[in-house]
Amino acid sequence: MKYSIYCIVFTLTLACNSPKKGEDGNLPSLEISMDTVMIDPGQEILFLNAGLRQSALSEDKKYLYNVNPQEYLIEQINLNSLKFEKKYFFEKEGPNGVGNYVRDFSLISENKLFISAYPKDNILDWQGRKLESIDIIEMGKEHEKLEEADRTFKTISLDPDGSQFASLISNYENKTTFFALINRNNKTFKKLAIPGIEKAKNFEPLLNDGESAMGLGTDRYLLEEGGKIILGTGVSNELYVMDKTSDSLRHITFNSQLTPNEKSGTYPAEVGDWNQFQSYFKEIQEDINFKGPVWDEKKQVYYRFSYQMIFDDNAVKKENQSFPQASGARVYLSVLDKDLNLIAEGTVPELDRYPKFHFAKDSKLWVFENIEDEMGFVRLDVSW
Repeated sequence: MKYSIYCIVFTLTLACNSPKKGEDGNLPSLEISMDTVMIDPGQEILFLNAGLRQSALSEDKKYLYNVNPQEYLIEQINLNSLKFEKKYFFEKEGPNGVGNYVRDFSLISENKLFISAYPKDNILDWQGRKLESIDIIEMGKEHEKLEEADRTFKTISLDPDGSQFASLISNYENKTTFFALINRNNKTFKKLAIPGIEKAKNFEPLLNDGESAMGLGTDRYLLEEGGKIILGTGVSNELYVMDKTSDSLRHITFNSQLTPNEKSGTYPAEVGDWNQFQSYFKEIQEDINFKGPVWDEKKQVYYRFSYQMIFDDNAVKKENQSFPQASGARVYLSVLDKDLNLIAEGTVPELDRYPKFHFAKDSKLWVFENIEDEMGFVRLDVSW
């Protein structure tokens, strides 16, 4: 790298957020300056293996909470002082046990956190005490809305008492994805189709060569950013947005001047040849990929990364390396206003790898970077 409970009336509206162009018909270009900061770990070895994928920010963005699923603990990082502060422990087994495999982590309130593990979802306090176990899939089955193969992909709390959740749910057998809203007080389970995210399954071929079976996956995400619930996928720039003030789910599409609006190509559902499977993996990653928007409360805009992986055909495979290893990435950045209109976009030559985890804080984009096994952030100051 170069250096409140609310009732929801379900209406689905289709919108195309046209770019706000200048007098010449083109979007403004981006100007980017950058610096790099390091987190002081003290005597700790921070967990970086997952690229901070299981992490969450406090509401004021003072703290980053990073899950270490190997040691069953959460690391608290002070982003103002740039220091590790403390660890919170939780248990795998016993009365306060959360389960064997941590799949998802988010914050409910200052005093409660949500940890999803196999086989149930859990509400805990910061002392690791299990306040409650819930089973979103079982709730959906009771309402005759879910099937046996359905699994929660991502879940977030909609209020500080943990009575309402929004969940992105996928079926691993038929590769369907949908959005669910759960109100535990009213005992309601509402399920919404999100066909734009269904496109992801067209880029997830399964290898079945008689000796092994594995599938390629693409991003699906559920975020709460800028007071909005946002759903999307890595294969397209379209979004589904729930604005709490309007109580509606909008389907938004974009017309970029810089990148394709979605992935292209046709791939089979199943592949019988390992070499062909690797070739498809490379093609899909070389195509456009999209990350979810993050909200900058100071500038009142959303930032959204997209990227295309770069592969070196002459690179020598490392030992035990199954898939082609990318040598870099072309990274792009879109700027959206508070209503998710596209207002600026450009390339980000300052980054030569795709951003695994990022957020906006203090009017800058913070992009996680593992720098010699230490936690660092490349901070981008973006103007247009």
